[in-house]
Amino acid sequence: MIEGLCREVMEHLDCQTFFNYLVDEVGCRLRLNACAGIPDEEVRKIQSLDFGVGVCGCVARDGQRMIAEDISNSADPRVALVKSYGVRAYCCHPLIAQGKLLGTLSFGTKTRTRFAADEVEIMHSVADQVATAVESVEAQRALQAANAQLVEADRRKNEFLAVLSHELRNPLAPIKNSLYILDRAAAGGEQARRALGVIDRQATQLSNLVNDLLDVTRITRNKIRLQKQRLEINELVRRAVEDNRTLFERNEVVLSCALAPAPVFVNADATRVAQIVGNLLQNAAKFTSRGGRARVSVVAEARDAVIRVIDNGVGMAPDTVTRLFQPFMQADHTLDRSKGGLGLGLALVRGLVELHGGSIEAQSEGLGKGAEFTVRLPLDVGAALEKQAARAGNVRVPRRVLIIEDNVDAADSLREALELGEHAVEVAHSGPEGIERARSFRPDVVLCDIGLPGMDGYDVARAFQQDPALQPIFLVALSGYALPEDLERAADAGFPRHLTKPPSVDALERLLSELPEASA
Repeated sequence: MIEGLCREVMEHLDCQTFFNYLVDEVGCRLRLNACAGIPDEEVRKIQSLDFGVGVCGCVARDGQRMIAEDISNSADPRVALVKSYGVRAYCCHPLIAQGKLLGTLSFGTKTRTRFAADEVEIMHSVADQVATAVESVEAQRALQAANAQLVEADRRKNEFLAVLSHELRNPLAPIKNSLYILDRAAAGGEQARRALGVIDRQATQLSNLVNDLLDVTRITRNKIRLQKQRLEINELVRRAVEDNRTLFERNEVVLSCALAPAPVFVNADATRVAQIVGNLLQNAAKFTSRGGRARVSVVAEARDAVIRVIDNGVGMAPDTVTRLFQPFMQADHTLDRSKGGLGLGLALVRGLVELHGGSIEAQSEGLGKGAEFTVRLPLDVGAALEKQAARAGNVRVPRRVLIIEDNVDAADSLREALELGEHAVEVAHSGPEGIERARSFRPDVVLCDIGLPGMDGYDVARAFQQDPALQPIFLVALSGYALPEDLERAADAGFPRHLTKPPSVDALERLLSELPEASA
């Protein structure tokens, strides 16, 4: 629809190009929706665009229309891309509906150096129509997605109720049979002892099922109150491993444990953390075949205590991994439900982890390829500060810092904040200026914005890598995007570190203090 409408506008206004970008699902980048007037190989190069890059990226970032005239004689780096297409005049409008940025729509001509005022108004009117249409489509899609989620939630609820009735009945049969035996067997005899053992095990199973149900309900209603204290994670995990070792031995699964070389302290509820680790271990034992292996480890990473539970068991399909922590989600759909359970264990684990201010993630390369669960809990603040003070002696190391940032206020405020820490700081507002300033200033560290106009941060990093005189400088990427692909792209360009904008001064000070003295 957009392409057909824009082609009619192009013909009416004697334009040769148009570009329609929409904001991506994450809301941090533009993706090309439709265009005309450039070769297919060029189209492939501009499928995505960062905010602040080129005319469309700047319009998306600022939410303001931009008109570029006499482009062939312009030195503005923002128009460099359309200039390479032979465009001489260019007008780009933001697509905004209900105060929300949806994308951009732009038209360009190769035959004139400027547009008439009435032509710009026509483009504005078309942009408003397109924004309304895009908003309507997005609303329909959101409604469809919400309906699909409701249907899926209802399906999982019904499946859960069916499984719950099955799981509750299962222990009742052996309990009733054992009571029948106890009523008739000789008191204190072998038969009576076996019957009592069956009743004890099945009652424990029932108790665990009910406790899981109650805990998930309490978490959902925010009724759990943690009894926090300073805990040493190594010791807690070691005890959990020993408590569950019999289960692994019974299932003939080899369980190993690798603890951190030094004490790792967290401020947490001992019972609940033991429950987290125990559930993950029981999950590994349940879904690892006889002869398999499982491993639990503890490490301290940055500001987190990290617990990993890895097995080489049945693994998970990708669609299962994405839904794994939802209540009533079960990876085992066999008819006999040989693995048992209500599908609440991992939902319960996530809830307890998040109550502690932590996070959990699951990974699996696919069915039959095992699984890995990673729990991150915040390190005890007092212990972390003591460790930092012991390492750095509470003395800041002054650094020479170059900030490359096109936003003047952001650059100047960051400069002043770092200067309070006795660092020597200079600022550049573009990539080429930053490279020249680096050659004269000789900084230890460069804090470089990714979304620079014209020469973006990736190009700046590549220029540093290609210049032997600049290679020793430590590069830090500053970006509003922190998806895995963004971090990977920054690393590939030559940034050893990546900080999400706006970076906190504390985070920057930690980074600067951790740099080796050779960088100073």
